[in-house]
Amino acid sequence: MLTIIPLVVIIVSVGAILMIASRHLKKAAALDVSQLPEERDAVLKASLLESRLLRKMEGLFKFASAVAAPGRRGAQALFAKGMERIRKLERAYRFQGGLPDSSKKAQTKVKELIAEALELVRAGKFTQAESRYLSAIKVDPESTDAYQGLGDAYLGMGELGQALETFEYYTRQWPQEARGFASLAAVLLAQGKLEGAKDHLLHALSIDNEVVEYHMDLADVYLRLNDPEKALSSLQKVQALAPNNPKVLDQLFTVSVLLGNKPLAEEVLDKIKKTNPDHGRIAEFEKKVKGLK
Repeated sequence: MLTIIPLVVIIVSVGAILMIASRHLKKAAALDVSQLPEERDAVLKASLLESRLLRKMEGLFKFASAVAAPGRRGAQALFAKGMERIRKLERAYRFQGGLPDSSKKAQTKVKELIAEALELVRAGKFTQAESRYLSAIKVDPESTDAYQGLGDAYLGMGELGQALETFEYYTRQWPQEARGFASLAAVLLAQGKLEGAKDHLLHALSIDNEVVEYHMDLADVYLRLNDPEKALSSLQKVQALAPNNPKVLDQLFTVSVLLGNKPLAEEVLDKIKKTNPDHGRIAEFEKKVKGLK
């Protein structure tokens, strides 16, 4: 009897959440936001609260499923099915369209929320940062900085699926933004999808080819794809942008050694000595150069 109770709790809880979420979704779908701004705000606020509630409930359901041993398999199947529908509703809420508030007061509020979120990210408080970014999006659904930060927060939390959804939405809405595609590449790289990461970085560079980090990340992807020649090409391009960047020089030296290009390795090492004479690995680099034929 005791083992049945958690299962009943799961069924009732999932049913209740689905009813709540479905009711708000229908409400949002039928809403004429241009006519009812106050109602729009209420629906958006509800969606933000539900988004956080759903993640908490997910952990509760998993715990309850483990307790309900005899009905565990059925409970897990129900949980998986229910949570899949909940996630779809949550995605619809988070990225539903809205009317941005362009007033000076609203834009000041958005900047404050994003600034707070950035500080929270630096402190490793990603869940709190997520809350600030979602609040900023509520005020201004056209804030690319808020979407960028939200995706970065998900990356910090290790929620790669959420990060991917956020950046995919970002790039669909603002295809002219190079950083969205570079961020998509970062998510795919974390998932081990090297070809996809490469394609998105190339797309980001087709929009803006003067960002050092994009070239560096692309070189890293090429190295992981066992293509040091293309990695070298990327690094040589970025060296033109940042000729004395220590990270670029270190990576360029590593690739030149990997390719067995002694003249290039010697040239890069000389530059490292001139720009950073206190570099802690100069002796190691000299040894590597001597080992090249």
